Amino acid sequence: MSFRNALLLSGSGLFTLGIAVQASAGGLWLNEYGDFSSGRASAGAAAGVDDASTMLHNPASMTRLKGSQLTVTAAALQPSLKFSRDSDPAMGPGGGNGGDAGVFSPTGGVFYVGDLNSDRWDIGIYFSGLAGSGLEYDDDWVGRFQATESSLKIAALAPTLAYRLTDKLSVGASIQMIASSLTTKLRVPALLPNSNEGRATLDGSDVGGGYTFGVLYELSDSTRIGINYQSELEPDFSGDLTLENINRTIATNTELTMAQKARLGVHHAVNDKLSLQFTLGWDDWSALDQVFVSTQNVGGGLKKNARDTTHTALGFQYNLSAQWKMTGGVSYDTNPLSSTYRTADLPLDRQVKVAAGFEYTPDKNWKVSAYANYTDLGNGKIDAGSWSGEYDTDAIYQMGISASWMY
Repeated sequence: MSFRNALLLSGSGLFTLGIAVQASAGGLWLNEYGDFSSGRASAGAAAGVDDASTMLHNPASMTRLKGSQLTVTAAALQPSLKFSRDSDPAMGPGGGNGGDAGVFSPTGGVFYVGDLNSDRWDIGIYFSGLAGSGLEYDDDWVGRFQATESSLKIAALAPTLAYRLTDKLSVGASIQMIASSLTTKLRVPALLPNSNEGRATLDGSDVGGGYTFGVLYELSDSTRIGINYQSELEPDFSGDLTLENINRTIATNTELTMAQKARLGVHHAVNDKLSLQFTLGWDDWSALDQVFVSTQNVGGGLKKNARDTTHTALGFQYNLSAQWKMTGGVSYDTNPLSSTYRTADLPLDRQVKVAAGFEYTPDKNWKVSAYANYTDLGNGKIDAGSWSGEYDTDAIYQMGISASWMY
């Protein structure tokens, strides 16, 4: 049997290798980066936050900062994904429910805004995670031909510039240098009668570029509006595909689209103690019609049929004293996928997030904050034809801290 024919016979292995891409393409842009605004589900963040991480939410909002600032953030994400099949166990590939597939994932960033001694110009740079996912099912579960393990990481290093056009209007932009990596593992159906299932592993990485652009308008001392745009990213994962059941390793190429997105943020101070924040967002996931996976011998598209999503968030900040602040917020993202196109690499549905946090400022030179949030990812219904089911538990628990120094 030629390698080409063997690979075609294991086509479900090849063509599901791109499914880990859908984990990001289904809405895994991070909306929180471990900064103080994460304690209100990042509601209103495009209208500016009061530390150096503001440049990631909207580069134009750097003009609100005084002097130089350094912000360091760190966060831990712990997903919990527990599948329950509802098709007849005698039908389809057989196997169990996969256990808890959630994999602990850290994230964070470093943000610096420099003082140019200018009333108009501000400059900064950041390094931060932008998207990511990770999971690991039992090796013999019912969805093993879709995924047993997957890991996707996308991070950016971005010099940033902002300019105050008028006393009320500012603009800004970041040029992003993007590094990304993808690892996917799954089982491959037996190629011949009475033969064993195989295993397939895909490892790939890419370096590319992107940009953000933002506008900030300060209506008054108490109210401001910001708009931030993130460009589309198109990682091209060149790597190796290893098929253990035929003992071959070949070069592969996996192409995907990380959708462009926009966020409108509003901040309004009701009084000296209470402020309210609001975000409305759009993610262009309909641009992800398919993911293309190829080798030197064969290639094809993975139909995704994703649809645009909207993001809304509402939050508050309350000043308990000159040193202590507390925050809270909720957010909602619409569903990017139907059950027919949803797969087990990360079964995203609609997303509901609840967050709370605090900030402590002992003096004018530094401050520290912490937050916790919980994200409900819906039931993640999967209809794979020969088997189906949904997730009894599909959630993410997140905690984060940040510290800022002002010079």
